[in-house]
Amino acid sequence: MMKILLPWRAGEEFRKLKSEKKWVIALLAVFIPGLLSLAGGMLIQQKQQPLTNQYVEEMDVLTEAQREAMENIQGLTVVIGTVFGIVFIAVAWVLKSVVFHVFARILHGEQVEISSTIHLIAYTYLPFIFKGILDIFRGLIYQPPPYEEFMYQLQHPDVLLNFVREHNIFFIWALILMAIAVREQYNLSYKKAAVAVLLPYIVYIIAQIALTSLSGQLMGGM
Repeated sequence: MMKILLPWRAGEEFRKLKSEKKWVIALLAVFIPGLLSLAGGMLIQQKQQPLTNQYVEEMDVLTEAQREAMENIQGLTVVIGTVFGIVFIAVAWVLKSVVFHVFARILHGEQVEISSTIHLIAYTYLPFIFKGILDIFRGLIYQPPPYEEFMYQLQHPDVLLNFVREHNIFFIWALILMAIAVREQYNLSYKKAAVAVLLPYIVYIIAQIALTSLSGQLMGGM
């Protein structure tokens, strides 16, 4: 199974997995890295909470009773955030697989069951396990910045830095595996498989950068 991590061996492993449905391993491959990254992000968010509370107080948009109520439900907010994060992991996995399926069929790939594609794409998440471990480590060693710096980062997000952090070597690694999986699943050429994977990701990345910039402008205007 770990041979999938080697791009020059991944094709052979994906061909085996097309006929061998191992859903338990597939689910673990998707949710383990997702939960690790989610936990790492929550560690950072928890350490930033006092700064966030101070920011909300200075905004003066909530009454004293509302602020107290917000502080009282912070634990519930963490639970809701965790549940939402888990749901998002599953939805993103399935949606990604469906998009690849549609693009592969447009490019004249073979007809296959969508459930088979969802199963196969799960194994391309394996590189994200290393990212998840790194996210946990970052969360543990994270030290909140001074309030002034926190405010500046909040109002002027570094889009380029955020992009590099999210689309790092693990993302590129997984992207290569996705292209190989699509090629093997739909019997496409290398070029068509790359297009089926890269094109939707390019659209997604452009939209993500635009939304991040817009969010920063809105925060700066408050």
